[in-house]
Amino acid sequence: MTSFRVLNVLLLVCAFGLSVVVSKKFRLCLVDGKGEYKKSARFCPKLDEADSKVECIIALDRLDCLRRIHKGTADFGVFTPEDLVAATNSQIDLLVTNELRYFKDNKFEYEIVAVISNRSNIKSKHDLRHKKYCHPGYGYEADWTRILSNYFEASVVTPRCDQYLTITENRIKASSMFFGAACKAGPWVNNPLLDTEMKRKYPNLCQLCDSSKCSTQDKYWGRRGSLFCLTDGAGEISWARLDDVRQHFGLTPGGQEESPANYSLLCPDNTIMPLNTSNPCVWVVKPWPVVASHGNQAAEVQKIISTLNHEDHNSWKSSLLNLLEFTYFNVATLDSMLSVEEFFHNAKGFLNANSFSGCHPPRTIRICTTSNIETTKCSWLRESAAVYGIEPDLDCLKADNKTHCMLAINDKVADIVFVPSDLVHTAKRDYNLKTIFYETVQDSDKYIVVPVTRKDTNIKSIRELRGTKACFPVYDGVAWNTVVQTLQEYHLIGPCSVNNEMANFFGPSCVPNIPKNASEHLWKSCQDDFKGDIGALHCLTSGVGDVAFVSRNSLKEFVLTQNAESPRFRVTIDNFNVICQDKNKPCHLSWAPLGQGMVRANSSDMWLKDTLNVFMQLDGLFGKNYKDVTSSFTMFGRYDGVSDVLFHDATAKLREVPTVKNTDQMDLPYDSILSKQQICLSSSNKPFVLISLLIFLLSLKLLI
Repeated sequence: MTSFRVLNVLLLVCAFGLSVVVSKKFRLCLVDGKGEYKKSARFCPKLDEADSKVECIIALDRLDCLRRIHKGTADFGVFTPEDLVAATNSQIDLLVTNELRYFKDNKFEYEIVAVISNRSNIKSKHDLRHKKYCHPGYGYEADWTRILSNYFEASVVTPRCDQYLTITENRIKASSMFFGAACKAGPWVNNPLLDTEMKRKYPNLCQLCDSSKCSTQDKYWGRRGSLFCLTDGAGEISWARLDDVRQHFGLTPGGQEESPANYSLLCPDNTIMPLNTSNPCVWVVKPWPVVASHGNQAAEVQKIISTLNHEDHNSWKSSLLNLLEFTYFNVATLDSMLSVEEFFHNAKGFLNANSFSGCHPPRTIRICTTSNIETTKCSWLRESAAVYGIEPDLDCLKADNKTHCMLAINDKVADIVFVPSDLVHTAKRDYNLKTIFYETVQDSDKYIVVPVTRKDTNIKSIRELRGTKACFPVYDGVAWNTVVQTLQEYHLIGPCSVNNEMANFFGPSCVPNIPKNASEHLWKSCQDDFKGDIGALHCLTSGVGDVAFVSRNSLKEFVLTQNAESPRFRVTIDNFNVICQDKNKPCHLSWAPLGQGMVRANSSDMWLKDTLNVFMQLDGLFGKNYKDVTSSFTMFGRYDGVSDVLFHDATAKLREVPTVKNTDQMDLPYDSILSKQQICLSSSNKPFVLISLLIFLLSLKLLI
């Protein structure tokens, strides 16, 4: 009887094991888009049904999906050709199972051709010098990457490598010298001031445009714009999509602007062929987006996707199809599953477009990182930049901490480091760095310094803080320097021997990381958990301090973390008071961006322009305002589940200045606080200062 029961149990276990194997679901890695393309909440629950063979894994971006498939935590996803190039460069093995197409019978998303006017006397690439060139322009990179838009010029124009010009200007100048005139409308670079400067410097590249602004509003900007430029008689050669050419010249339904008999195709092999040829010569193609999977699951994934349809609107298969189809409405099954290399084999020019050589020696912007996860994210940022044609190249160098990074930049081993606001003063003063861009955020996310007291403390103004016990996040940070400046403005402390002045003003306090040669008064009260803004609030609530100088935003974070750690002793915002200054002044003492990109202060103007242009392009492609349906790479957001890696999650945009005129007018920016730092005129240096002042006044009198 016992043996019989044991046998039954074993059979049940085996059966259960079999059922687990049979019911295994394949994991679709899904990236939600914006607005109508945010689909997970609507369709993923349907995949939870018992008969479904697929489940959703939600990722931040498409490259996050690549990493998940590589790690085995997802099985398949939807990727663009650019994503596949990044996967290959990162040695991630995938098999392409299906293509997602607009039109079922089209082999590629689009093909690009060079159309010439028969009156131009162009017979080969050698006849292009000094001709009039019509280009579709810039400003819609989600559909038309700079690599593809610049492919023709990269193929026919001799590159320039002037060491005193940025890489972008070298390309622009080479095209300007090669073509007699052109229309290349839209933003050449992401910095409006630099864009205007370039167009003023190389006006012949805007000469053919319909208006003097050479902008995205021009008649000749956009996919059909370059063809109108050609057929209106402005230009002699046009770079355009083949499907647009066929429509423009009436070779497919959609209207005819000009007879195709007056125009021809210029081929990469230096031949000419008629527009209406059945087998047109193309320069480069853009493959369709694809479904790709890890090799072990590829066959089963392809089998599932090949059976999908919308016939039963309530089925899990219909929901899966809706999740795959963002803007592409035909799922084409490949005859055989292809490696990425095989997939690109018939995509003429696409890999070549991603491998044009640059200047020698190559220019590289070396980003200094301080952890393994920062270095890994930086590497993916580098790959993403490369496949979208951003130059100069990026490289990632790891140091132990921000201080070592600043040393590395000073020693020209690295070029740029992303510095939190608390280290900006140190970076400028001790390492001769300067800011090249700011991480700008909404007002609610800025580092806004306020004096905070407990509710039971009867302190109403800054002047009443004398003798109180103060809690600071860190020495020489935003809060510390702001309080020093504020007390000096109130004439409560002097400009000399600041540490001593602060020790004399406050009672026993905690200033983490203050030099040990400072008064014990400022560090003896510190405990291990009193560092940073949250630590300063711990210092306050524990009774060690009477006032904490912290970012206003940290109050909410402190309340949440404190209540999670000690639910029996609940804290609310109402437990704190924020001390305001005089009635006519704002409540905060200063504000700062969350982070800044900092470089050598003596960097050349050319290098600064190159670097700024690179990060403005990265922001446009991978920032919060990306133009694609889904995000390829997330610059500002969690990375592998970790917050604030390289950049802060809350960053809205990178800017050359911390504020935007007419829209961001918060008073007391930290930069102005630092610029107001008072000079200590001790008795030892007063004679020198007086002599210098007399010499200066005398020189002014002589000039007059």
